[in-house]
Amino acid sequence: MQLDGSSTSDTQSNGSISLGRLHVDRRSRTVSIDGNAVYLTSGEFDLLWCLASRAGNVITRDELFKQLLSIEYNGLDRTIDVRVSRLRRKLGDDSDRPHLIKAIRGDGYLLAVV
Repeated sequence: MQLDGSSTSDTQSNGSISLGRLHVDRRSRTVSIDGNAVYLTSGEFDLLWCLASRAGNVITRDELFKQLLSIEYNGLDRTIDVRVSRLRRKLGDDSDRPHLIKAIRGDGYLLAVV
């Protein structure tokens, strides 16, 4: 799924981020695509906020583990990978050819700015 449309509008100071058709509101912990609500778990929301707040930049698994789970990444734990998979599915992103949340081999993940 591509979230083309309006240009990137980052309003983190207001507690929300809009990236094309995707809108993430930190205060109300809500997510929508084209105005349609996307229901996420707390962990999925936190992951999306982390990725959206640094959209277009790679965030390493180690950074994600520290920020989301408050632990060091041991190289074997797949917790973040599972959350990414579930988040992709809920956002309608194709897991075989993702356009929104991209895995950068050997590095981490990034939320594409589209």
